[in-house]
Amino acid sequence: MKEFLIAKPEEIKSGLNTDAYFLRTEEVLEGIGKNPNVVMELFTKSFPDENYQFGVLLGIYEVAKLLEGLPVDVYAMDEGEIFFPYEPVLQIRGKYKDFARYETTILGFLSFMSGIATKSARVRIAAKDKKIYSFGTRRQHPFLSPVVEYCTYVSGFDGVSNVLGAKYIFKTPVGTMPHALILIIGDEKEAFLAFDQYVDPKIPRIALIDTYGSPTVGALNALEVLKEKLAGVRIDSKDYAYLIKDIRWEFARRGYPNIQIFLSGGLDEYEVEKFYEYADAFGVGTRVANAPVIDFALKIVEVDGNPVAKAGNMPGAKQVQRGNGFNDTIRLFNSELLPEKKPLLKPLIKEGQIVRDFEEIDSIRKRVLNGLNSLPENLKIIKGGKVYIPEFLP
Repeated sequence: MKEFLIAKPEEIKSGLNTDAYFLRTEEVLEGIGKNPNVVMELFTKSFPDENYQFGVLLGIYEVAKLLEGLPVDVYAMDEGEIFFPYEPVLQIRGKYKDFARYETTILGFLSFMSGIATKSARVRIAAKDKKIYSFGTRRQHPFLSPVVEYCTYVSGFDGVSNVLGAKYIFKTPVGTMPHALILIIGDEKEAFLAFDQYVDPKIPRIALIDTYGSPTVGALNALEVLKEKLAGVRIDSKDYAYLIKDIRWEFARRGYPNIQIFLSGGLDEYEVEKFYEYADAFGVGTRVANAPVIDFALKIVEVDGNPVAKAGNMPGAKQVQRGNGFNDTIRLFNSELLPEKKPLLKPLIKEGQIVRDFEEIDSIRKRVLNGLNSLPENLKIIKGGKVYIPEFLP
């Protein structure tokens, strides 16, 4: 084997990244001479965690690039839009055989990216006004580093650690030192001094203080050698969070009350909420990079203009109409707009041509943050909230 086990873009675009039964379906339809016009909609009936109350949609631009050039029309919510169960977030119109084999990839893009985005948004809510950083790409296939960092950043994280991932989103990667540096040098004070001597002065001096024994001792070692240069300290284990108050006390009584304390190591939105009062910033990795996917399904709702659907699904092409305060109504696609509501499914592709401009990353991030800030308070509860189900009015 001479190459990494990764799919090439041209292989994905050609439709080879599919499940075999779609190719079998193509064979059957070819054999019987049938290729009807269909409408397919992508939606979820539930979220991966009972405490989830909303989803954040990402992957729309990937789908646009995938389907570009095919004889289809596509409607979609905006990249970064907030959605709820049963709402179609994407709609494809065309002859079924012309795009059937792309279902696997469409689901992969949207389920994976929206899963990370939704988890990241929940961490953002839990962290409130405090900084959060993405540390999790080591828990995913390296092929996915750019998409993981894109999803975390646009969904509210303040920075990302992966160098390649940061490059793809036009940001500077964050991070200072690992335990390995301190262990190799063999002494905390020497390691902190060496970092200060050789690393670009623009990088904040944030010392990792839990390599040897007590983080409180490590914090005082960092302060002793770096003094006013010390911007912060990082504890890489939530097991030591109880020591943060002690460390703050020691810093304050020595005249350095403004040194920040960063907490990382196995955190998620529940622990960020739990430790909010203790730390100034959080590094969140595994639980976000390995977030559960959104269980989207892509289902036929019309065949040759006739409303049809699998049992348990709602037949007919639909539109999501949103009013103020996320007051959503699901209606048949051609139903009139209700007063003071706007349609969320908007043209993405017309006859194979992309008709929507791709936004800058920070514009998408702004949409997500504005959406999170606008959510009613009952939809911002991290644990124990009630899932919102939109109104149905054909």
